[in-house]
Amino acid sequence: MGALVALMAGLGGAIAWCAVVLVRRGRRGPTENADGLLIEQAARLRAQRTRTDGRAFRDHPHGEPGPGSGQLRH
Repeated sequence: MGALVALMAGLGGAIAWCAVVLVRRGRRGPTENADGLLIEQAARLRAQRTRTDGRAFRDHPHGEPGPGSGQLRH
């Protein structure tokens, strides 16, 4: 019985710690220093490029037919 109580207390402590970390993380505002702003800008550009590449792949999953592919374009 004591082991069960200790296990539940440990799990409760871990859950409380995770909640505190998430709440503190959510309170942070936008980055204010230049390095952080550059990092955020690069991450936004990477995300935009990834979304664009994904859309292009969905539109043409096997790529555009090239000149040596044997397919004629009209």
